[in-house]
Amino acid sequence: MATSREQSQYGRRRSNTAQSNLRAFPVIPSTISPLKIGDSKGMNAWVHDVKDSHSVIFNQAWWPGVTEGDCLRVVSGNAENPESAFLFLVPKDEGCSKPQLQLSVPRPIADVFGIRNNGEVTVTKVEESSCCADYVELIFQDQYLGRNDMWRLGKYLTGQCIYTDQEVSFVGGIAAKIQNIYIGGKKACLDSCLRTPLLICLQVYSACMTSSTKEIYRSFSAKITIFIQVCRELWEFDGDGERYNEKIVHSFLPSLFAKWREAGTNHTVTIVLISRVFYDESEIDYAAGPLRRDESGNWYKDFFKVITDLEVIYEWKPTLVSLKDSFWDFQRDILLTHHYHRATVDSAAGAPSQARLVGKISYAQDGPILEALNLGLNPTETHYIDRSLNLTGSTTILISPGTGYFRVSKQLLRLTTTRMLDQGFVLDLVLLTKQPLYQSPIFSFQGTEPKIDNVGGDQKEGTFEKERNIDPLLSDPLWGGDDDSKADARQKTTFWWEPFWISTNFWDTQMDLPFRQDRFIARAKMHEIQMLGLLEHDVLSSIEVPFMSGKSGELDDTSDVTKADADKFDLDTFALTSNYNSNHVALPTNGVSIGSLRPTAEKRASQRHSNVARIDTIEESPKRIFKELPPDGLPKSEISAPSIPVASTSPSQSSIRSARSEKSTSSRTVSRSGSLSKGTLASKLGNSWLFNPFRSTPSEPQTSQVSASASPSGQAFDKIPKMLTTPSSPIRMPPPKATVASSTQQMQQIQPMAIKNKAGNRSSLSRTYEEETLIPHRSNHVRRSPINTPPRDEMLSGNKRRSGVIPLSHSLSTPSPVMATNPTRPQASISYPQASLARRWQHVYPQPTYKHDLKWKSIVTPGCLPLTVEHFPSITELESSYDVFSYEFIVDPAEMRSFLVKPPVVRGSADDLRRAWALVVMRGMAAVRLAQGFQFILKPQKAQGEEEKSKRTKGFMEDEVLESWPSGAAEILSSTTNPVYLTMTNEIHRISYTGEAIQVRRYVRRMNPTRPFSYQCLIWPKLGGGYTELSTEFQSHGLENYGWNSRLDMLVAGYEHHFNESLRYWRTRFVVIPTAEQPHVTVGPSGEHLNDEEARILGIEKLAEQFTKLRWQPPEEKLSHPAPPVRFLPTTLNPAISVLDQSLMDQLDQIHAQGPLRKKMKSEREIGEMSLSAIAKAMREEDGVPITFYQWHRSQYPDSFIGYDFVSWLVREFRDVSTRAQASEWGVKLQEQGLFEHCRGYHSFLDGHYYYRLKGEFSLHMTPKYWFRRHGEDGALRPPYHTTNSPRLLPKPPPVRKNRKRLILSQTMVIDIDPHKRSDQAESVILHHDIIHNPATVFHFELQWIGTTARCIEDQLRSWNRTIERYGLKLVEAYVTQIGDIRQRNPFQSCFPMPLALPPPVVPDLEKRLPDGTQVVKYFEYALLQKFGFILDIEAADLYPEQVDVVYSYRRSPYNYSQFVHRTGVAFIQVLGGHKGFLFLTNRLMAPGKLGSTMKAKEHPPVAGAENIRLQMSEFCLDKEKLQEFYDERIASLPPASAGTEEPPPLTI
Repeated sequence: MATSREQSQYGRRRSNTAQSNLRAFPVIPSTISPLKIGDSKGMNAWVHDVKDSHSVIFNQAWWPGVTEGDCLRVVSGNAENPESAFLFLVPKDEGCSKPQLQLSVPRPIADVFGIRNNGEVTVTKVEESSCCADYVELIFQDQYLGRNDMWRLGKYLTGQCIYTDQEVSFVGGIAAKIQNIYIGGKKACLDSCLRTPLLICLQVYSACMTSSTKEIYRSFSAKITIFIQVCRELWEFDGDGERYNEKIVHSFLPSLFAKWREAGTNHTVTIVLISRVFYDESEIDYAAGPLRRDESGNWYKDFFKVITDLEVIYEWKPTLVSLKDSFWDFQRDILLTHHYHRATVDSAAGAPSQARLVGKISYAQDGPILEALNLGLNPTETHYIDRSLNLTGSTTILISPGTGYFRVSKQLLRLTTTRMLDQGFVLDLVLLTKQPLYQSPIFSFQGTEPKIDNVGGDQKEGTFEKERNIDPLLSDPLWGGDDDSKADARQKTTFWWEPFWISTNFWDTQMDLPFRQDRFIARAKMHEIQMLGLLEHDVLSSIEVPFMSGKSGELDDTSDVTKADADKFDLDTFALTSNYNSNHVALPTNGVSIGSLRPTAEKRASQRHSNVARIDTIEESPKRIFKELPPDGLPKSEISAPSIPVASTSPSQSSIRSARSEKSTSSRTVSRSGSLSKGTLASKLGNSWLFNPFRSTPSEPQTSQVSASASPSGQAFDKIPKMLTTPSSPIRMPPPKATVASSTQQMQQIQPMAIKNKAGNRSSLSRTYEEETLIPHRSNHVRRSPINTPPRDEMLSGNKRRSGVIPLSHSLSTPSPVMATNPTRPQASISYPQASLARRWQHVYPQPTYKHDLKWKSIVTPGCLPLTVEHFPSITELESSYDVFSYEFIVDPAEMRSFLVKPPVVRGSADDLRRAWALVVMRGMAAVRLAQGFQFILKPQKAQGEEEKSKRTKGFMEDEVLESWPSGAAEILSSTTNPVYLTMTNEIHRISYTGEAIQVRRYVRRMNPTRPFSYQCLIWPKLGGGYTELSTEFQSHGLENYGWNSRLDMLVAGYEHHFNESLRYWRTRFVVIPTAEQPHVTVGPSGEHLNDEEARILGIEKLAEQFTKLRWQPPEEKLSHPAPPVRFLPTTLNPAISVLDQSLMDQLDQIHAQGPLRKKMKSEREIGEMSLSAIAKAMREEDGVPITFYQWHRSQYPDSFIGYDFVSWLVREFRDVSTRAQASEWGVKLQEQGLFEHCRGYHSFLDGHYYYRLKGEFSLHMTPKYWFRRHGEDGALRPPYHTTNSPRLLPKPPPVRKNRKRLILSQTMVIDIDPHKRSDQAESVILHHDIIHNPATVFHFELQWIGTTARCIEDQLRSWNRTIERYGLKLVEAYVTQIGDIRQRNPFQSCFPMPLALPPPVVPDLEKRLPDGTQVVKYFEYALLQKFGFILDIEAADLYPEQVDVVYSYRRSPYNYSQFVHRTGVAFIQVLGGHKGFLFLTNRLMAPGKLGSTMKAKEHPPVAGAENIRLQMSEFCLDKEKLQEFYDERIASLPPASAGTEEPPPLTI
């Protein structure tokens, strides 16, 4: 700083005299004119700390003419980039305390833009409207940012000037960081779907945030699942000589991990290998297990092997080594070892005589892609359960060595698409091959033709108007009709469908060959031919190439071509170029012929003239064939019948094909031909086929060619777009002059004929418009043409591929409007149904993305589902395709007691108050819908050609004016005037205020039901020893039957007060664990010395005080009936035995009565006027202090009372005792006066769980109640708290149903987790906590919420953890359900079995030798867990006494086995008992940096600690000698059985 003060920007030293340091005060002219746009001024800038001010301080006196609200642009004098400038709005002129100050910048801004203290800057006035941001990209890490939080954060930033790398603070902490800012620039192109102009956004350093700015949120801490497809191609060689499995381990994954490390991400990663194995009929018996059959009748099994399981890894080398080993072992495991192991287990005679190698791994196209994706969707569908507060977002990456073509089931594809839309997720597909010559990715499925009625319509209605008159989804082959699972196979047809929810990346990086633009890359691949040995198979002799047609002069005229011209020709033809010309894209409009729609390059090509010749077939004996095609514009009579090509006998047609393609008996294809102008460089150096776009079929043509025996002869040309074409010979292009009408006539006239065993050529007359438009694109941009971009990649980039329904198909006279996609004919636009569904991700792409580019941004930092969408169906579509449901509820502020909204503060009339309440309730209703995955609907863009309908419409919309649409999420619900629209897949909600009531209108699309998909597979878990079977069901949990009216909206409004299980509310369970470390607190409040147990009880009481402080009550209820403080009941008994402690149950009843501190209304007694004997007598009254029998560990305290109860009694009974502190003082006085004493003589009087008894003359002996309870129904004497559990091990008759006592062992309350009121909304959660607590076990509580800011929850949890950790306690997140059920939610996560090599011994008199209250069942297993540092978490349900019904409000289902947790919180264990031993599960909720993990993340991650515990305990359980030694030690430590039974003492009167 000193240097910057002494040295100016010109390098001259400045004097330190006062004259040089003090600047002259500005002279303000008498007449001040406002500044104009572009006026600038040099100023001196200071730098101040953010503690002083978060904003720019500007002294307006130094620049007369500046007014409030002016937008000023500041550029540093030493900035290297002149565009690196920040903006700020001039605040209100309130004078400046430092007259010499001109401009002061906060330090974060100065660091980003290189502004030095006392440096020179240039300030320029700019137009604010030109600096408004269209998109802002924000990144965040190590936090859960809900969709409601995103909406509020965007509203918070509205009206501010933002800059890149700005840290945004929200609700008391840094919520996000601005990474990129985009401002709309020039018009780039027309959206081929909406016919509207698009803008290419420019990236800037600073901009103004407006209400129409759209935010893009990207997570640096997401849950990422990587599927690696293991198929036959994985071990094949790529063109660069590298195997595909090597590309994964050596190339792609290291690059991905390096990107993650460079960005500083903290993702939780799961890596799974997926594969499918097919079996012949003869192998079925040996390959027993979860066998399934596909639609073709082939038997198969699916295998999944987990490599990493929800791990945060910073060093990936061991994982890559493990992955490489798994590749080598994979085939052996699934083809040999697995079946041998199953045969050994299933066979009663033992292992089979020999191991058999059965099955064949499938090709990539038959892999279990959708099955794996649905398995990954199962845990994310219930992301609100076990909600991590450190992770946001989820994404899936699929790595495949295929080309992106997959054969799937229609039922499963429809279900998967629905689930992906509902959850808002995207699949990142990484293909290791080069880009194929056909549409990719592409799915093919077998289905029946959807039947559509009333397809008539006028094309003048608009581009999509005809599709909207009918249900648009019915015209899509995927959504139309039933799922066809039970349809006749003979009625099914192959459909091609491109998924819009897949982002494609082609990873063809060559590690040893650096990329060069002039390198020729082979695009066709025939692995079978490459792998054939020339000595074993004489392949070359059977391949014959025909002579080339045409005159010799055309082929020999190359003498004047130079090498430079040839190189230039090759570079222009084959080089990868990034130039993109929007003029190349043709957009068909109504009434325009195809010829007028061609790009300029095609128009130039159409001016060339040459003789058209064609080679029809490749034959064994090559001969020259000349066929003249009819000239353009032939009459119908000349094309009424097709010519019959000569049958091919060339071996090149029969030998060069895959093994499976031989099943195809016949096919129909159509040929085409092209032309090149004579004398051009292209005609000299390249043949006509070079400029004809290659069309290649997948490796199994039977799925794409129509069998001649399966369909009538007049059918093929009605369905031309369904068929794939493979040019088998050089073909030429005719001059393209045909119009739409002539093409239609030709298609109707041509009658195809079946040609068996021949790939064949198709007539050039059947060429369609999209083929014509793609011809020049081949030479200009091979890979980056946005015409190959799916709507998911660039919904707004202009040119999209057609999927499902071809727009031009409606202009053709076909029997059905449903026409399937042809993957060899990419379309210039996509169908309306696809576009409407794909718009869910519309606002996540500020700039055009090219389809086959590597999208590192989405892979490295996954984007969250946008908050807004711009699609709204037409009125006609609403009425024809949607059902409407409507309900409303009255806004009555006097009756609304909602804990989900903050009550408004309004001064005005009753209508003003009602309107203010309606606004906050509507915001709450919108917030909970955002949390469920809904999106706000912004102003829909009008399609070109559609009429603007400004008049009021009837029908579903009633009196709604369609022009009242917001332009951004921040504008929504700024008032109750305009309604708000939200949409999610197949449902639209409209929320409005009518003046007295809030009305909700739900539009639900009428959809064909999607049936659940049952699935069985084999999974090898991360810690497993082999493949285990899994049976699950995939189903879509839509919101059509969600309880909006009766549950959620009433809850938001305050008419309901409890969460229902049918609601999707967020929940997470926490446990308070006594740690192995000693408590730091050893002295009590009164200076008493505390042991470890007493210190931990005091820590739990401190947690109860925190709960009490945060307890929420409606204001009027808080004044009239304040809730009593939260109280926990300590005990030393385990949970199953404690319910038999009568004194404990009495205290439990008192807590549920909610009245220990309530002052009696007619209390006239004063303790100061009473004698000790009178106080003792009052204590023994019916409603006095509970004096009874207590037991703590093995000590018994008859005729005792608890200090807490005594304090509560004093506050309730005596008029002169008003607080617990005052009552504690009276307790100390009464103890000093000799009224009572501490039972063990250790402590003075304390307000807590301490036992006291009356002394001397004040005491009264009572017969202990437990003597009567020790006698059972059969007359036998039993211990007071012990249940005879040993007979439970034996079969017993069903018990006679008796009246069971219901015990509620938990308490529920609403707490306000924002006590400092930093948030702009109500921050409330529902808390469920235990009441009875054993300091030797764990304490449980669960938080439930909807729409609450996760930052507030996490801050409160950290505050609780800091409070209790001083007392030797630790707060850890735990699973909501038992760990044995973990696979039901996440199939890739499973428990590790720990069987006991030696089962525990049976001790006949064990029950008699154990102390009272000790659990007998699984005694040795419990002891073994205690040895390894585990403590009881939750007891098994069958260990509770039969006469009681125990209820915990936060447990949905009983626990089948007792569950333990390690003292460090890193692992859970369930006790199976006997030789089965235990189930071990690592606590994945306790990741590095999360709550409870105090260790350094990278050095000692919790997962490593859990792994050490697992290895040690597993080794111990498998060692018979160690187990026997342990059992002997435990038996030796048991006391001998008691000789007799103690008799009860006689009664005394």
